[in-house]
Amino acid sequence: MIDVSHLTPARIGRRQVLGGLLMAPVAGMVRAAGWTPGNGPYAVGSSCMLSRPATAAPMEQYLIGHSQPQGSLYLDQLISDRQATPVIDVKVPEDFPYAGRLAGRSLPVVLTVFYPTPAANPRPDYTFPDETGWYRLPHMQRPGEAPLFADERARYPLIVHSGGQNTHGLWHIGKLAHLASQGYVVVDVYHGDGRAGGFIEMFALRSLAVRAALDHVLAHPHYADHVDAERIGASGTSAGGLAVLTLLGGVDPAKPGPSLADARIKAAFGTVPFPGFSKTMAREKGLPAGVNLPIWNFGLDFAGLAAVKRPWFAVSGEQDRNVPAADVLAAARAVGGPAWVVEMKGQTHGFNEAANAETYGWEAAFFDAHLRDDAAARALLRPGAHPAGPDALGQLRLQPA
Repeated sequence: MIDVSHLTPARIGRRQVLGGLLMAPVAGMVRAAGWTPGNGPYAVGSSCMLSRPATAAPMEQYLIGHSQPQGSLYLDQLISDRQATPVIDVKVPEDFPYAGRLAGRSLPVVLTVFYPTPAANPRPDYTFPDETGWYRLPHMQRPGEAPLFADERARYPLIVHSGGQNTHGLWHIGKLAHLASQGYVVVDVYHGDGRAGGFIEMFALRSLAVRAALDHVLAHPHYADHVDAERIGASGTSAGGLAVLTLLGGVDPAKPGPSLADARIKAAFGTVPFPGFSKTMAREKGLPAGVNLPIWNFGLDFAGLAAVKRPWFAVSGEQDRNVPAADVLAAARAVGGPAWVVEMKGQTHGFNEAANAETYGWEAAFFDAHLRDDAAARALLRPGAHPAGPDALGQLRLQPA
């Protein structure tokens, strides 16, 4: 969620809470040809994330990051084997925009990679040792094991995912495994936002971490020969939506500087994506006209998104008070390239299972269209198409002519 109740002229810049959705598993659904909201044809494998139970603090503090006087807590401190687990060190340059207190620092970031694997993969699922026992990594590799791909000769499209503020990758296993079951290699980034110290620094670290995650996977001997570097997409949930829009080329028109766009990302998808602070939010908080907000932003009218030329698809919640549907629509209209918006009827910032299922279907169709150039998927995105059926929760509010 995003809490902007405290944003007044005197208090702008204080930390906000911008979370994401808990993506529930989705039952198979039968819709139009090519519409795949249910699991795809592949079983799913995952990279190693063997971890010790947390004893010094609740596990959640390690998963989302936590700052304390004696030092930060983060997931890498519990990883049993750092050589077997994708853990990258993300350096924040001294001159990086909005680096703030992170300037010059290097922070560890944990990744999880999901990929298509044979149905006969004998590796057991791994139950992560948190307090709930809810989270299971499918067919997880153990130390010394390499990925088992469904087709060892194939090069799969790659999708990198950035989740909501103060969430962690385990929340999104259903969403990420769904994409992997469709034949994608999917990289999830455990941002550890609680270590950043502020909203601005959090997004500085996020944009760098996503880029570093792509660098790591594309060069890693386990994945380099199994992913197609020319077919890369990005998916952002809630706060991750802003990070993804930044990497697509979004800029703050009030703070001219170099673009942080990553040309490797060909298309991006946002689920309740936070597109930055809007004029509506400013009015609601009584901020003066023309205020220059000291936060990561694309302008109160989203004018900085005109620099985004690559395809972007957003799914919003009709009743979302954290990321209002009207803001998502306004942001999409400001995008300089092709953009789609689907609004989920009756949904808030957290979707129910039916809305999740439809969102999965839209996401699979969008990436199939733009990373695989699949004609059937492209047809599902055209005006007049209603792939989710007449009783769908999602209604198209914007699409290219």
